[in-house]
Amino acid sequence: MNRIDKICVSGFKSIAELQLDIKDINVLIGGNGSGKSNFIGVFKFLREITEGRLGIYVKTSGGADSILHFGSKRTSEVTFHVYLNEKVDQYKISLSATVEDGLVPISETAYYWNKSYPQPYSESLTRAGTEAAISSEDTASVKAHVREALQSWRVYHFHDTSDTSPLKKTAKVDDNRFLRADGANLAGFLYLLKTKHEEEYRLIRNTVRRIAPFFKDFVLEPRSLNEESIRLEWRHIGTEDYFDVSSFSDGTLRFIALTVLLLQPYKYKPSVILLDEPELGLHPSAITVLGAMVRQASADAQVIISTQSPMLLDMFEPEEVVVVHNADGASTFKRLENSALENWLKEFSLGELWEKNEIGGKPGV
Repeated sequence: MNRIDKICVSGFKSIAELQLDIKDINVLIGGNGSGKSNFIGVFKFLREITEGRLGIYVKTSGGADSILHFGSKRTSEVTFHVYLNEKVDQYKISLSATVEDGLVPISETAYYWNKSYPQPYSESLTRAGTEAAISSEDTASVKAHVREALQSWRVYHFHDTSDTSPLKKTAKVDDNRFLRADGANLAGFLYLLKTKHEEEYRLIRNTVRRIAPFFKDFVLEPRSLNEESIRLEWRHIGTEDYFDVSSFSDGTLRFIALTVLLLQPYKYKPSVILLDEPELGLHPSAITVLGAMVRQASADAQVIISTQSPMLLDMFEPEEVVVVHNADGASTFKRLENSALENWLKEFSLGELWEKNEIGGKPGV
């Protein structure tokens, strides 16, 4: 697993300066507008850079002025520095605004250490052009090792459960190399698990049953008129009738996607899973199960989530929680310490302390 040890950011949206160690589980709490989503956005931005989509990302995000902290008149550049795998592998990039409201790399370095050698390799990647050098498809260089690590992160969003939701789309049977960030290949990916990974599939099915006791099983079969396509269907307890994915409630469909993501086989799991407020639309009993699944997923992946749910927060330890606060437009990030809360936790849960604003980041503020 490509593990993140530490991330440093300067000049990105509300994050003026940040240095944060990353643990197996990282739960961000804070009021509305505190900067939780911007922190998760750091990982999406870096992923886009490695995929050669820097220019597209900046444009669709509203230009450099929307990305730089308080705009280009106040912040001239944005910098990211990621420490990986016991801090021996690293990636650092600084980008500066252009007159066309874009961002271009002005310095870029990758570090990789094969432990059979006495010291790390470093490779200066700075080059002329609008895209980062890390995105080029070299296969035998320092940057190839670092790029692989950065590309093993994935930010997931399952909030859209409308009639046009990606979760409800007919998928390609062979679109199954990984679960897509919006769940658009949910049917194809579940089909793979059912046919090739029976143990994990059974765990997913039984977990869904805990929250939806009416649910018997998924019906996963290629379309009779187009065997390259598959649509998610399911069977109700007590009947052999099939139901379409669109008949699931919004909360049940989101929970299914989260269950597949967090309980999937290690072979397909991202090294870092990022979720922004995954509890949205879930029943309280489902939130409890969600917390347990995050814990289980963290055995072989790092998980970073933001939440507004005191109930979900109760599932975690203080050291796994990062309180995000915004003061005068700048986000601060502080990891809780168990020793500082030991006496409080004898009488109150972590979620209760949050609601009382004893740990900061009061929900709903």
